[in-house]
Amino acid sequence: MPHRPETAEQRDRRKARNRKIVVGFFVFIGLIVALESPLARVRQIAVKGNTTIAQADVVANSGVELGESLWQVNTKQAAARIERRLPMVQSAAVTVDWLHGSVSLSLRERQVVAVYAEAGSFYELLNNGYVFAAEPSSAGLPYPLVSGPDEHVQVHAMMNGDVSTVCRQLAKVPAGELTDVSEFHINGDGTISMYLDNGFVVLADADSLAGAVNAMQSVVHYFVQKGYKPGTVDLTGQPPYRYTPLAPVTNGSQPTSSSQQNAGTGGNGVAGANSAANGLTSQTGGGKP
Repeated sequence: MPHRPETAEQRDRRKARNRKIVVGFFVFIGLIVALESPLARVRQIAVKGNTTIAQADVVANSGVELGESLWQVNTKQAAARIERRLPMVQSAAVTVDWLHGSVSLSLRERQVVAVYAEAGSFYELLNNGYVFAAEPSSAGLPYPLVSGPDEHVQVHAMMNGDVSTVCRQLAKVPAGELTDVSEFHINGDGTISMYLDNGFVVLADADSLAGAVNAMQSVVHYFVQKGYKPGTVDLTGQPPYRYTPLAPVTNGSQPTSSSQQNAGTGGNGVAGANSAANGLTSQTGGGKP
């Protein structure tokens, strides 16, 4: 059978197909060269935002290594590894700079917000309730003291729910607003007793502790101005807030709140329902404050 000569159209198609094959081959070779080139490898790893964590620890826990291909760096996985393996890290972000062949590990560290006292030992607590370190004493530490029901505290472990809740709440409060509080005591029923330097005790819900701390100063100041002796101010409910005087100390025992009576009993009445204290009720069991 005689061979038919190629038409011009068929010749053009063949040449176009050959060109695509050649171009594809060189693209493939170029890709291989790019992947294997030193310019496409991690030449530098930078750590930012670390103040208490060693740079070497951050790099080691990220999984990123010098010399590996930039194409292999999974930024989301690297950030997740850092957050999972380093409890002191609150959040992490990883970025790749292709032009300079560098990987940046940016951190936001957790902060110590309190010291937990248990059986004569003291433990630094992070803002999520994680026990960061043990301390021989609370003296000189710029953190509020937290106490609660006896429990076995372990370093590098999470505390129970109430303690963790208190830590998360304290992280929302500026340190300057905690200077008058000598101790936060966890009562075990979802409430916190705040012992103030002036002798007052403020009762608050654990899950709204930050708001109670913000309101505490004006509420206690109101009672002090009115001449009230140190007592317990209950901020767990809505205004007007309840005041109960502390029972006198007997036989060396700690002062406790005396029995409460209905607001207004014995001539005390309402101590300014719409006053500067946003509504406060006095309960003293009779007599003028």
